[in-house]
Amino acid sequence: MNTEDLRNVDSAALMQQAADWIEQADGIIVCAANGFSISEGFAILQPSQWFENNFSDFIRKYDIQIPLQGLQGYIHDGKPFSEFYERLLRQIHYDKPVSEAMKSLQEITSNKAAFILTTNSEDRFVQAGYPEKDVFYLEGRMNYRKDHSRIERNELSSITSPADLEMNGYTNSTHFQNKINDLNAFLQTHPRAVILELGVSANNGWIRPLVRQILEYSPQIHFIEMNLKANPMSLYPAKDAGRIIQIEGPLTEKLSQLAKEVHNKLDFKLIKSSFLKK
Repeated sequence: MNTEDLRNVDSAALMQQAADWIEQADGIIVCAANGFSISEGFAILQPSQWFENNFSDFIRKYDIQIPLQGLQGYIHDGKPFSEFYERLLRQIHYDKPVSEAMKSLQEITSNKAAFILTTNSEDRFVQAGYPEKDVFYLEGRMNYRKDHSRIERNELSSITSPADLEMNGYTNSTHFQNKINDLNAFLQTHPRAVILELGVSANNGWIRPLVRQILEYSPQIHFIEMNLKANPMSLYPAKDAGRIIQIEGPLTEKLSQLAKEVHNKLDFKLIKSSFLKK
């Protein structure tokens, strides 16, 4: 068997182990960052062809390279910011259908309690159907005002400054503290959960320390990392290596494979249960 075959066998075995952990878990904590947004067809934190194609006028005029710069004061308040904001939010939220990656994730979590931790501020998880109480947008949401009221599609043009948005000063808000409490409550009631981490870089300043804390204080929790390229194992204590799986490859493809594995295990469980009742 050649090296490519060995890699395929190893990959399949990892996917089956991940599905086993999900089947045995009492809940799923989904951690998603910029890599997941990229799998949905846009990038907020890095240059992309999508941004160049759709925002070339703002790139030239304000010398911005990524959408986040446009949301952080590089564009003048008033009409210029309003035009940028409305175009951006229509493309990444209001006019964008649910992605294939999100559909696969929904299949994976459909039979488990789930809690979402994400640094993606474009509010795609609640849009896709996850209950708002079970989603923690760690840096706030782009489509909410600072008073935490939702900005409707026909109100986008009323936003004239980054200061109008929930993202501005969110971590100092009562809303943020309430979501911390929601996370702690989920951990207490789901001590055998599995963490499914999607597109989170090694230097993510929010999710990375949270994952370390959860693994440290919750010894029964398992961790599945899915990324285009795996993060260094040195990020995690050596003692935790036996409860960590790293799956490399495009997220849309790998999530689809994992959804099929989880679905197959559920089908087998149902068939076995039906057989035993006869």
